[in-house]
Amino acid sequence: MLLGVMWAMTAAMLGFMLGRVSMYGLGSEEPEETERNNGTSLEGVIKRNHRGRNHRALDEMRKWSVGSPVSGEVVACEEGEHPTIVVRPENGKLYAPAAGKITRLFPMGNAFLFVTEFGTELYIQAGETSDELLVCHYRPRVIQNEVVAKGKLLLEFDCQGLEADGASADVSICVESCPYGGDAQLTMGERVKVGEEILQVREPVCVKAVYQV
Repeated sequence: MLLGVMWAMTAAMLGFMLGRVSMYGLGSEEPEETERNNGTSLEGVIKRNHRGRNHRALDEMRKWSVGSPVSGEVVACEEGEHPTIVVRPENGKLYAPAAGKITRLFPMGNAFLFVTEFGTELYIQAGETSDELLVCHYRPRVIQNEVVAKGKLLLEFDCQGLEADGASADVSICVESCPYGGDAQLTMGERVKVGEEILQVREPVCVKAVYQV
């Protein structure tokens, strides 16, 4: 009987000691696991790189480029809520300024609503839309709702024919909207080439991070 009681007490003590060792063992591994998790997340990387300093939230910008749909001389531009660029084209070919979709093709075939793959909506117009008799000078090469790659030929138009009829052949590019509170900045020079950046669309990204002191 006494021997049984002693064995029971010994087993209880061993169980208690093993439990303590196991508890402390898990406690020593937890910070390492937390460090690994922090190191693989954006917040963890920022905390690791800036440990010991006070920091505020980081403001970053995503940026996308809009190319010129034509080559030629920039004859007008306007900044503001709807940045606009007007180009006097060297020839009568108009190309997609970015990858995107033709969401609307206007009846005369010389004006488009174009949504880029990054969500910016552009209104692109060649020549004039006020005189329906000018429709003979425009030959659209896309259809409404067509998805296109950057550099796809969208329109051919007769610059000389338009000028002979007393109409402008100028091409205008207007930013209708930017997604998620973004904005567009003009980046062109006095002359542009097809595909050369004329607008840079920027979307603010706020990275909220908690830093250790």
